[in-house]
Amino acid sequence: MPALRDIQTQLDQTSGAIERFRSCLAEGSIIDLTGLDQKIEGMCNAIIELPEDQRATIKATLIGLIDELNGLVELLSLQQDKVSEELQGVASRHKAVSAYGKSTNTTKRDKTDPAK
Repeated sequence: MPALRDIQTQLDQTSGAIERFRSCLAEGSIIDLTGLDQKIEGMCNAIIELPEDQRATIKATLIGLIDELNGLVELLSLQQDKVSEELQGVASRHKAVSAYGKSTNTTKRDKTDPAK
């Protein structure tokens, strides 16, 4: 059976990691969430094995962690929306440049074509 203090330590470490992820996102950095889902799943499985009275003592911490995860999801969604908008802008500029380049090339050919 897992010890309550070990689970509390894991919850605190995960909370700290989520805060670091949020700070990195706020700075525009890329984050790597690899393994976060397994860590949280492992903690949840360990919490289930605790006696009910011990589970109640970490309920507030667990709810706080869920709130932190929701905040991280929100930041990731905002970052994804921003990147999507930037990519759409790049695609639009690329189309405009391509179209302009085609019309310029046609005009140059017409001017240099002795048959015309």
